[in-house]
Amino acid sequence: MSKSILFYWGKGAEVRVKLLNIISRCNKKNEPCYINLLAEKLSLSHVAVKKHIDLMLEEGFVEVINPEGKPGYLKLTQGGEEVLSEFRKG
Repeated sequence: MSKSILFYWGKGAEVRVKLLNIISRCNKKNEPCYINLLAEKLSLSHVAVKKHIDLMLEEGFVEVINPEGKPGYLKLTQGGEEVLSEFRKG
């Protein structure tokens, strides 16, 4: 799946950009970021957020920094940071 579909044209693209923004803010504040927190901040279900995060994990825009941990803490990858910088320029 391409970056364009995930973040520009695909169904849920706007939500995925919001998720990247929240994860980025958590990362900058050195605060843990996990699916339930994201769901709460966006008033979405855990399942809905997990579907978006799973797509972004699969495509390499987000990574879990404690793979065996519960909950899994999320961090943007360089690809995720690049997507956000594109939206900030636009």
